[in-house]
Amino acid sequence: MAQRNNYKPIKWRTIVGLILVYLAVWFNWYWVWGILFLLWVVPDILSGVTYFMEPIEKKEHPVLFWIIVITWLLMSFFFIGTLVFPEWKSLQ
Repeated sequence: MAQRNNYKPIKWRTIVGLILVYLAVWFNWYWVWGILFLLWVVPDILSGVTYFMEPIEKKEHPVLFWIIVITWLLMSFFFIGTLVFPEWKSLQ
């Protein structure tokens, strides 16, 4: 009888990402959200598919795809900008 390998690799990036989300909420670190948005949007641009409530493919819905991607980028720059311009936090 063949032995099955039940080894599943640990998803370190996901675990670190979740910890960062918890820390960002706890300490009001807006810049963490900016980094997370960048980490989400770069693969979306490369793959041509983004996710907002449902998968949106660039080739099927290009305008909607780019509106979502640009939104993620603007939010990312805004949240990272709170490091340099702390007064931006009061705009939220």
